[in-house]
Amino acid sequence: MHHGWKHLRKAIAMLGLAFVMPAGAAGAFALAYVNVAGQPPPVFPAAGQGNADVEKALAEPVDLWERIRNGFGMPALEHPLVHAHERSIAERPEQLRAILERGRKYLHYIVETADERGLPLELALLPIVESGFNPLAESPAQAAGLWQFIPGTGTRYGLEQSHNLDERRDVIASTAAAFDYLAKLHAQFGDWQLALASYNWGENAVARSLERARAAGKDATFAAMSMPDETRNYVPRLQALRNIVANPAAFDIVLDEIPNKPYFETVAWRADIDFSTAAKLAGMSAEELRALNPGMKGTASGRSARVLLLVLPVEKVAAFRDNQASYRISGRPAVRPAR
Repeated sequence: MHHGWKHLRKAIAMLGLAFVMPAGAAGAFALAYVNVAGQPPPVFPAAGQGNADVEKALAEPVDLWERIRNGFGMPALEHPLVHAHERSIAERPEQLRAILERGRKYLHYIVETADERGLPLELALLPIVESGFNPLAESPAQAAGLWQFIPGTGTRYGLEQSHNLDERRDVIASTAAAFDYLAKLHAQFGDWQLALASYNWGENAVARSLERARAAGKDATFAAMSMPDETRNYVPRLQALRNIVANPAAFDIVLDEIPNKPYFETVAWRADIDFSTAAKLAGMSAEELRALNPGMKGTASGRSARVLLLVLPVEKVAAFRDNQASYRISGRPAVRPAR
């Protein structure tokens, strides 16, 4: 054993490798090992020591669900309907699993955006309530997308709705608009439960209901409001989802791990390349590409700008860029395999 370690140390020293170790051990180690030039190898502090960015990265959970749990920040709603929704969701685990499988493409982006804005991460679960994480969902009231914007509210929050493009369905644009709206509602009411009720019912309707509650000598709270059944169930359902994510085992639910890293990136997309060709250049089906670019209608590119942005899975970006760079309209695309 002694001779084995001796040969191993010699081989490592000859390679001149850098070593990572606690700072206190550096001096003794440097004296014990030298490289072929007779110099001790460089010694670095243990990973993360003194580097705030590295320490933050090391502290980030591997599983996105754990990150979401760590970012919960809304006061809990105690309401009988919360328990009713917990039971309803727990009795249909396959339905929840299907919704979350659809949402895994979008969830990291939504969490990251909420985190950057300092918003409670319960809000990342709201598309489950709104649309079942279906960006193509449309309600009888013409609400559309993950966040279910009606046309008027979408326009008010800068979402383009044209012949070629409906940004209410666009994951990036609609998430920004939803968080703008929710932050505005929270600033208006100073209460997340009232902000959520307003998102569902409208801030003017909530304000009138609160005035009626005050006039009747009641507290101006979600529980005291008179509201439609849809809104009465809306906030408790989100609370139920929050409780299930916080402790899925308590409800006999297993949440499949979702990596805490981006699923997609945006890339420059030449305006002379149509949607179906872009899918081929990315090594994807048009249906897969549509799931990440649901705001684009038909095969049109959506905007008249010379250079557009396309949303692609991270692992498809390099191949798409290479293939697009070599593509010529007059010839056949030189498609390389995705890597």
